[in-house]
Amino acid sequence: METQNQLAETKIPQELLQFSCLPDEIIIEILLRLPVKSLLKFRCVSKSWLSLLSTPYFINTQIKFSVKNSKNVSLRLVIVASVSGLMGKMCSVYSLDCENSSVNVDKIDYPLKIPFGSAKFLGSSNGLICLTPMSFKLMIWNPVTGKHKEFQDSFVQCAVNCYIRYGFGYDYVNDDYKVVKIFSFPRNEGKYENKVKIYSLKDDSWKMGEGFDSGYVNAQSGMCLNGCLHWEVSHCRDSGACSEIMTLDLATETYGVMALPNCGNGNTSWSLSVLNGCLVACCNYHSVRTDMWVMKEYGVEESWTKLVSNLTAPSGRLGYVSPLSVSENGGEVLVRLGTNISLYNARNASHESLDIHSLGYCLQVQAITYIESLASPNVGDM
Repeated sequence: METQNQLAETKIPQELLQFSCLPDEIIIEILLRLPVKSLLKFRCVSKSWLSLLSTPYFINTQIKFSVKNSKNVSLRLVIVASVSGLMGKMCSVYSLDCENSSVNVDKIDYPLKIPFGSAKFLGSSNGLICLTPMSFKLMIWNPVTGKHKEFQDSFVQCAVNCYIRYGFGYDYVNDDYKVVKIFSFPRNEGKYENKVKIYSLKDDSWKMGEGFDSGYVNAQSGMCLNGCLHWEVSHCRDSGACSEIMTLDLATETYGVMALPNCGNGNTSWSLSVLNGCLVACCNYHSVRTDMWVMKEYGVEESWTKLVSNLTAPSGRLGYVSPLSVSENGGEVLVRLGTNISLYNARNASHESLDIHSLGYCLQVQAITYIESLASPNVGDM
């Protein structure tokens, strides 16, 4: 009933109605399937178009549609390339679009116009990307609409050094985007005491969260899926056999644990990602090969299924490969290794390097996948 009332309040522009005898519901369904860049252009047609495409109902419906159909849209990545220049280390930001086996790389109109020395991705959710554009600052940014919000990072007073871990995701229950920052303090026998701070975009403020004790939190950034953040935690730094997944529910701000797939007792390490709406765990065998596992039913540990076996680095290259996207049958995997991004063919174990080297000589390349959406980091637009 609520959806019907919201739809009734959403007025379809007369410019569109005169060319169509379709019901309002069908017109909305058509608009949801258009690229976000087209919707942004339509906002300039008239005040009525702007009103329709700016309503919270349409924006939220478009976000939900994009998330639900993320498997059927073209892959988009944001690339941060760190290069060496006259002013030292600087970064440029690019968008990479993979569609129908073709790759297009475009430089993005990044919100910060001044050169900046370093940038780190902290996570992606609903088309918004959280990153650190400079020291002591964080930013939430929609690379399609260009809207962004900067805010101060947060710290805790401590007498010793600590590891810093982040996470970024969407709290569906409270309709809020949150940044989680974990401060890990080494204790005895490989144990760590963790203090937690949580930033709420809706409240535009940080607060102390519930702390916890754990093993070593490996991932620098948690992976967000189904309203929860996920980090791989190792209780034995030298063996992946002692690892598990720690979760944080962004709505209740409570912790949980998931088991990783059983890969034996070998010398391994783990990394997590979210691909095609599923949690993926990569078992890395000391720079030799990587096996990719997918949790087909979220939260059901028995549903871990090996998707790709023996994923290896290109000939002559050492290091772990980081999967960015994978086809539904696991036949092709887009991977990153160092400053190289390539398409891995699992059938013949070959790599096809993507042409991103027009960016120049890169000291470091980061890449993160995202969906195109109208999500805004500015609370008044949500």
